[in-house]
Amino acid sequence: MLDDRLLGQRFSLPDDKSTGTIAFFGVLYHYQVTGEPSAGLLVEVTAVTPLYLVVTAHQAVLDY
Repeated sequence: MLDDRLLGQRFSLPDDKSTGTIAFFGVLYHYQVTGEPSAGLLVEVTAVTPLYLVVTAHQAVLDY
């Protein structure tokens, strides 16, 4: 309900820190990485909290 349109959004991490900020739709959001962060890792927003976005590594799934 907070900003569910962000669920599923993907971006690459700019560095290997587990927290940071990212802009979506002209709004700056804080994010927190679950798992091991690395620079250039493609992550996906999996949860939205009042304080930050929870992001995890994107897993490519092929649909046949």
